[in-house]
Amino acid sequence: AAFQPPTARRTRARSGMDKRVSAAEETAKAVLASLPKRTDEADAVLAKYFTQSVPAFRQAARAAFQPGQSNASLVQTSEAVHELLVSAVANFRALEFWLQTKVPQLSDGNNFGVEVQDFVIEKIKAARTQCMTHADGLSNWEWQRGLGIEKLGATKSTDKSTVETSESKNEDGTNKETKTKKEETTTKVGTKEGLDDFVLYVVETDVKQYVALEGAVRELIASYVRIHALVNLNMDKCVNPRGTGNSGGRVGMY
Repeated sequence: AAFQPPTARRTRARSGMDKRVSAAEETAKAVLASLPKRTDEADAVLAKYFTQSVPAFRQAARAAFQPGQSNASLVQTSEAVHELLVSAVANFRALEFWLQTKVPQLSDGNNFGVEVQDFVIEKIKAARTQCMTHADGLSNWEWQRGLGIEKLGATKSTDKSTVETSESKNEDGTNKETKTKKEETTTKVGTKEGLDDFVLYVVETDVKQYVALEGAVRELIASYVRIHALVNLNMDKCVNPRGTGNSGGRVGMY
């Protein structure tokens, strides 16, 4: 390979990093523009999956409880909310990274613009962390519910019975009787007696998850609205905290 002076190598490396910074800015601006749509998607999840009051959900969960089965509707709700949270983490991370590339060169005596930039970045980071916490907590419900089901000692039993039927037909003045046998299988799910408290525990675990999921979606909506307003209202200081001619918009080496 031909010899390249250090200056040429640094220029090439800087060019590659500049492309990454430009790509990060393009991605983040697209994310920022999409936040109203993302908020509407979260509203749609609220409207679809959280139509019941907490007492109504508790009553329905108790009536539909089966020891050997999961709460199918709540599993579906959890999956929908988890998808929202994972998407939100990616969105907030993109915004956070973009603004971090706009941090000016470090120097003594940061000005007000830098403080505003730092404040916005911290708010985005807090929203991202909150979404990650909610997403991680979803699996805890499955674990707690499984423990309750285990304490119930759910068992399956299968009963087989033979049903005999007969049918009489009159042919040419003669009665003919035809007998058929059919085997029926019945599966029952049972639990140990005297464990009603564990049934209530599992139901309340479902109720707790329902409340937590709804809260997570509502907090996500609020975060989207806050971050969208915060970044747009402070755009100048976010991308150029020290103003024109003061190294704003450049990545400092630190």
